[in-house]
Amino acid sequence: MSSSSAKELVEELNRHRIEVSRLRNELNELDKEKESWFKKKQDISSKIKESIQKIKNNKAKRDALTLEVKSLKPKRDSINKELSSKSEGIEKLKKEKSELAKSVEIKESPSRIRQQMEKLEFKIETDTVSFEKEKELMKKIKELKKNYDRVSILQDSNKKIKEVLNIARGMKKNANETHKLVQEKAKQSQILHEEILKISAEIDMMKIEEEDAFKKFSALKSKFNEANSRLKEKLDELNNVKNSLDKISSDRREKRRQEIDSILKSKEEIVNEKIRKKQKLTTEDLLVFQQKFGKG
Repeated sequence: MSSSSAKELVEELNRHRIEVSRLRNELNELDKEKESWFKKKQDISSKIKESIQKIKNNKAKRDALTLEVKSLKPKRDSINKELSSKSEGIEKLKKEKSELAKSVEIKESPSRIRQQMEKLEFKIETDTVSFEKEKELMKKIKELKKNYDRVSILQDSNKKIKEVLNIARGMKKNANETHKLVQEKAKQSQILHEEILKISAEIDMMKIEEEDAFKKFSALKSKFNEANSRLKEKLDELNNVKNSLDKISSDRREKRRQEIDSILKSKEEIVNEKIRKKQKLTTEDLLVFQQKFGKG
C-alpha cells in the first residue's frame, strides 16, 4: 500500500477518534439527563404514594367523625324533643298559675296569714269574749284559712314551675353542648373532606408531571440507545482502520526485514569470496561476518 494510502488511513483514524470522543461526550450528557428525568419521575411517584396514604388516613378520620355526628344527632334531637315537651308543660303551669293568681287577690304570704290565724285562735282561747264576738272571730279565721289555702296553692305552683324550669335549663344546656359537639365534629369532618379534595387535585397534577417526566426519560433513553449504537459502529470503523494501519506497519517491517536480509546475504557472499581469496577484511566485513554467526 502506498504512503498516501497510509496517510489517508491515519487521517481517517483521527477523524474516527474525534467522532468517538464526541459521541462519548454526547452519550454521557444524554445519560445524565436521562437519569435526572428518571429520578424526577421516581420522586413524583413517591410523593403520589405519600399523598394517597394521606387521603386514606384522612378518609378514616373523616368517616369516624361522620359516625360520631350520626350518633350525636339522635341524642340532641331526643333532648330537644323532651325539652319542647317540658316547655309546653311550663307554659301550661304558668297559665294555671295566671288563672289562679287572678282569682286570688291576696298579697300576703302564707306565713303571714298563718300568724294572723294563730293570733285570732289564741285570742279566742285566752280572752273572755262574747259569743257574738267569738262567732265573728271564727268567721275571720275561716276566711283567713281559705286565703291561706289559695295562697299556698299559688306558692306550690310557683315552686313547681321553678323546679321544671331548673330541669329545662339543665336539658337546654345539655342540648346546646350536644349541638356544639355535633357542629365541631361536622366542621372537622368538612375540613378533612376539603383536604381530601385538595390532595386529590394535587395528585392529578402530579400524575401529569409524572407522565411528562417518564415521556422525557423514554425519549432520552431512545436517543441514548441510538447514540450508543452509533458509538459502537464508529468504534468498529476505528478498529478496522487501526487494523489496516497495523497491517501496513507489519508489512513494512516484514519488507524492511527482507531487504536487510537480502543486503546481508549479498555482503556475506562478498566476505566469503574475500576469505577464499585470502583478502584483507574491512571493519564492515567483520561486522557482516559477526552478524552472520550471531544469527546462526
